[in-house]
Amino acid sequence: MNVDSVRLIRIFSLSLLTALALAQAPMPAANSSPAPRFQVATIKPSTPDEPRTTQIRGIRFVTTGTSVVDLLKYACGLHEEQIAGGPKWMETQKFDVVADPETQTRPTSPEFKKMVQELLADRFHLKAHYETRELAAYEIVPAKSGPKLTTSTSPPDGPPVVGYAPGNLGAGNATLADFAGFLQRFVTDRPVFDATGIAGKYDFSLRWTPDDTQPDASRSESSNSYPGLFTAIQEQLGLKLQEAKHAVQVFVIDRIDAPTEN
Repeated sequence: MNVDSVRLIRIFSLSLLTALALAQAPMPAANSSPAPRFQVATIKPSTPDEPRTTQIRGIRFVTTGTSVVDLLKYACGLHEEQIAGGPKWMETQKFDVVADPETQTRPTSPEFKKMVQELLADRFHLKAHYETRELAAYEIVPAKSGPKLTTSTSPPDGPPVVGYAPGNLGAGNATLADFAGFLQRFVTDRPVFDATGIAGKYDFSLRWTPDDTQPDASRSESSNSYPGLFTAIQEQLGLKLQEAKHAVQVFVIDRIDAPTEN
């Protein structure tokens, strides 16, 4: 694809980025420098049964076995219940992505997410808009026993990190809002909101036995040696997941195409 074609795609894909900016992002300062972009990105179909991973390797963004829904969940902080419309292949077709930014300085976590948003607009021609809808959700609140949280010793300005396998979630240097985002991205069947009122950054280690409502439950290696998710969160973290109704932003797909050639 030549440079002029890339520029045209970027121009005609602005509706996605505009929707995201209006719904989520503050206006940049007048003297702010341009955000980094991916200079080179390779997108190819995954091999069958390839595990789902999303990693930052140095300055490189790498995924395996990820769907468009997975990429939206990462880039926009969405639960799949907050994604409406679009073809079924957005969930079922999996891709491997390798993308290098146009900078030698490691982008921040929000910058990586913005670059993935732009990648979806550029290469999948994704256009969408937001609507407010009331959805079933979970809230994280302190349990009666009180929180059992481990304060992070990582640099406070460092990014949150997460590792996930079915029945096992570990996170570092993460706020309770980050933890809620990790739960909704990997574990729960509905969006999750932090309602604890607890500030600070923490290291989380959570083990549980998944049930049928949770993704990848069949791949869990817990062998029923741990309690279910709700009990595990109370016993191990002193927190509680409770059901709630929330007015949330729903990302409505207007257009999406198979990815353009590398």
